[in-house]
Amino acid sequence: MPPTTAELVHDQSLGNLLDHCDVELAGLPAPQRTARVALTSFLDDVDEGQLDDAKLVASELIANAVKHGRGAVLIRIEVYELGTALGVVDLGHDTGVLPSNPRNSSVEPDTAATCGRGLFIVQNLANTWSVEETANGKIVIAVLTREGSR
Repeated sequence: MPPTTAELVHDQSLGNLLDHCDVELAGLPAPQRTARVALTSFLDDVDEGQLDDAKLVASELIANAVKHGRGAVLIRIEVYELGTALGVVDLGHDTGVLPSNPRNSSVEPDTAATCGRGLFIVQNLANTWSVEETANGKIVIAVLTREGSR
């Protein structure tokens, strides 16, 4: 079983924290675009493929917060020696409804699911992801390690 996000971050498996920023998203008409611009600026030392993965993961997490969590409040970007942690904070307290094993198919074989694909994408691009309750809602965190670091 892969380590949880908290284990990766707190046990220093990602190395030392090099830099971080919080980007406010509350009330913005295009929060995903704002996050992608911030990631492009903030992750200027990663290769294009890793940046694209980070932008897609962030977009999916924000879309879920907008659709299911009463809107994204902010995205936290943390850069470690061996990877990046992205955390999207929202005001929802619905941590129990997140699927532990998201899939891209419905109950019927060979048919695509009508929802849940975002977390399926996150699960497949991130090394790990998790959700943690906060005082005012929750944060969904995804960790992407750098090429060759794992």
